[in-house]
Amino acid sequence: MTKKNWVLLLLFILLLVGYIKLFYKTYSETTVAKTADYIIALDTKRITNTFIWNIITTPSQWKFSSSSDDDKDKVSLEDMVRLPDYVFVFHSTNHPLNAWYTVLEIKDKDDFAKGLQQFHFEKKDGLSASKELGIEFIQSGDQLLVGNIAVEDKNFIRQIADELFTKKKYAAKDLLKKNIDAASHLSVQITKNNFLQEEWLISANFDKAKIAASTGFTPKFNTNFAVNNFMYSDSSLCTLAFTQPYPAIHPLLPDSAWADISKVLNFNIDSLLLPTNTRYQLDIQGIYPRVDSAISYAYDDNFKPVEKVVMNTVEEPAFDFTVQGVDVSPVYNYWKSNSKLEQTAAGELFTPIPFVKSYCSIKNETQLAVTSNNYKAAPAKHSVQCILFFKLMLTKIPPSLMKYLPDEAVALTKNMESLELTVNNEKGQIIIHCIFNKKKNDLPIIEW
Repeated sequence: MTKKNWVLLLLFILLLVGYIKLFYKTYSETTVAKTADYIIALDTKRITNTFIWNIITTPSQWKFSSSSDDDKDKVSLEDMVRLPDYVFVFHSTNHPLNAWYTVLEIKDKDDFAKGLQQFHFEKKDGLSASKELGIEFIQSGDQLLVGNIAVEDKNFIRQIADELFTKKKYAAKDLLKKNIDAASHLSVQITKNNFLQEEWLISANFDKAKIAASTGFTPKFNTNFAVNNFMYSDSSLCTLAFTQPYPAIHPLLPDSAWADISKVLNFNIDSLLLPTNTRYQLDIQGIYPRVDSAISYAYDDNFKPVEKVVMNTVEEPAFDFTVQGVDVSPVYNYWKSNSKLEQTAAGELFTPIPFVKSYCSIKNETQLAVTSNNYKAAPAKHSVQCILFFKLMLTKIPPSLMKYLPDEAVALTKNMESLELTVNNEKGQIIIHCIFNKKKNDLPIIEW
């Protein structure tokens, strides 16, 4: 064999090894219980390859730290268990909402034993649990059924262990295949139930600029929602627009939930979501500070009242909420007769909103609006045809409000600019697209 042929053979072998290492994937059909009703699949090779490509093309976005001598003596979870090409995480029917499971395989027995000590696993009644990691597991040979330690009733994880390891009852192959065929970084499958006519699959992907998720599902209720053309401004903090959904979605929530919504809004939701209405749109331009004065009284040495003026800075949303329909007068008349509107020199004050002065007005017989007194409309230069549209500019949320969010949520959205959600109706299917857009900088979309 000539030197050239040896080089070609070596190149072929390297390409083959590279393909197997980076792209060839297999999955186990025995790691999801038959009773699973939610299945999440993580494509670990696709995720790894995306990270590698992002590091190659944008090296400035990534920070690398060298391990210290102390770290060299420690083991990681990757040393303890083998990460498969597809990691399946599932929930089982009638189990608590926080009860999720996955099956992993021991990679190195020595490292595994070392890791059990390092992460302070404690064994009791066949269960090994680590409060440090928040997980617990049941071992069968080299396989581990991993669950959430927060689930108090340990019979749930024992039930799944019996189903998988003893009775060997697994989810149908075609269910797992749907997750694989999604060809995405992450997919979520929900099996048929009282709400769905068929399985519901959600797929999510990410790159250097965004995280995107999409899905389509066929519900059992009527989906004949009208598609509307909504105009919006990209300078607004928040835009919410949707078509009239009430008759179809009302049975999906119990009466107690609708009562709670009415309590939060401070008026009966039934008075707003009338069948004669066609569409609704909320535009929150921003949340702005306003200096407010409060008068209090103190007494001097002669017990005479002394007026004191205290200046406070409050934050108020600038918003406009519009209702359109065949005839919007029933909405107005209900609010009027139930003392939700108060006549003032500036207009009819909408009393259910106490935190900012807002006024109700009827533009014409088909349009009603509730608008805050500090709202100044911006040009609506963009349009979208859908049954629901939601856009939130994360960068315009005041820091004073961000502090009310969990620290994890703040960290995840730290380098995200906006969230966009679009819902459409196509041939009886509800189609949903959701995108998190990254800020225009040289940092990764999520800092790991």
